[in-house]
Amino acid sequence: MTDDRRAYRIVSRIGFTAAPAMFFLPLLVPMFSGGYRSWPIVCMTAAFAVLVSASSFAAMASTPPDGNPGAHQLWAIPVAVVALLPGAVLSSGLYLTVVALLSQAAATAPG
Repeated sequence: MTDDRRAYRIVSRIGFTAAPAMFFLPLLVPMFSGGYRSWPIVCMTAAFAVLVSASSFAAMASTPPDGNPGAHQLWAIPVAVVALLPGAVLSSGLYLTVVALLSQAAATAPG
């Protein structure tokens, strides 16, 4: 059981590191590509589900020795699905704001 808890901790740490990277790194895409792409919004939205999953694994790692760690997956799956809607709205809004700001900056740049 100790090995399982250690694995849960490792997975949760990876998830807590990957989720912010998945959310913020795609904001660099319009800076280098010069236009709108749809895949960064998908990646940014998926970051919310990864964050919920990492939270679930962290809860599984802290389950008492006599408890059932798999029970945390029962709440994690619906919460991850529900988190995708506000995640998509926030991701789309932020990404489109960055694209609009870059387009405006390019249009008003001298030369």
